Amino acid sequence: MDRKRGLPESFSLDVPESAIHRPVELGDYLDEENTPPAKKRTREEPGRNVVEMQMKERREERGEALSRSTPQPQPRKALPKPRRLTTTVLRKQVNMNPETLQMVDELLEYVRTYSPQRDIRASELFHALVLSLHESRAELDVSEIPPRGRWGTPTAQAFPVGLKNAFRKAIVEDYYRKLQE
Repeated sequence: MDRKRGLPESFSLDVPESAIHRPVELGDYLDEENTPPAKKRTREEPGRNVVEMQMKERREERGEALSRSTPQPQPRKALPKPRRLTTTVLRKQVNMNPETLQMVDELLEYVRTYSPQRDIRASELFHALVLSLHESRAELDVSEIPPRGRWGTPTAQAFPVGLKNAFRKAIVEDYYRKLQE
């Protein structure tokens, strides 16, 4: 086969000069004329209503002729927006290792078993834990926790335990301080 690749030599792309030197104006479905289709009566079958739709005529597809024939959109009256409170929930991803995931599942099961709320979600459990720590942040001292270190080292493995101990101490001290007030 002796076929040439690409467009045939007879192909030509004629773009009007007015479309080259300014932004292209694409039409919008709102720009179309809103003429109702003419109803034609057709042979009606019992139990079925058949309506034939009239085809719209094609507009000219060439440069300025198109822009002149395109009707300008009419300004629409602004509809009053309904007043309602919209809440956007911002999300943060919490990555957990299998051990942590198991502990969260056990805590959820514990609360579901021993509280009147049987359908507690993980987000609610996490919110309660953060709320407890946030209220105790005045007592929180994280200056004594050793840095994490490289992954897999003993200091990296001890870092979450150090945070846990600091959190626990802050919550307990805040609890006893509030009891004395």
